[in-house]
Amino acid sequence: MKFVLTLFVVVTAFACTTKNAVDNPEASAKKVSSKKTPAQEETLPFPVYMTFNEFEHHIRQENDTTYVVNFWATWCKPCVAELPWFEQLIPAYQSRPVKVLLVSMDFPKQIKSKLIPFVEKRKLEESVVALADMDYNEWIDKVSKEWDGAIPFTLIYNKNKQQIKLGELDNYEELEGLLAGVLN
Repeated sequence: MKFVLTLFVVVTAFACTTKNAVDNPEASAKKVSSKKTPAQEETLPFPVYMTFNEFEHHIRQENDTTYVVNFWATWCKPCVAELPWFEQLIPAYQSRPVKVLLVSMDFPKQIKSKLIPFVEKRKLEESVVALADMDYNEWIDKVSKEWDGAIPFTLIYNKNKQQIKLGELDNYEELEGLLAGVLN
């Protein structure tokens, strides 16, 4: 009987947090949602999505903006090496409808200790979100059927076109060329 009661309490609590996250994904992102991480109780400098469903709207926009979405992590040397090119893209295209989104795939337990200091040091708060859904096999194909999950990975899209880059970029010019292919 204790087991049934415990199961009922857990299921009820989970159902309540899941409903809130679905109804208002932006609100649930600022405070790390249903699963606990060390950053849970703090105000975070950027959104943290614990599930892909909370994050997915970032790769499904259908408006006049072109989105440059880079999946990276602080522990990935090639990812960190190409970050300056994404940072350079932001002011270069500020007069155009282009938005850069840097999607950190750092481990949930390292958000506080590694990701937040890294992002604050580089002043990237406006461009970063964290995706802490560790069930990669469930959502990688929803981003791109061509993506095998290796990072860095870049998705550039708007309502008419899409380009992807598997692996690291060679230079800033390659990133600009991919963007130009979607803008034109």
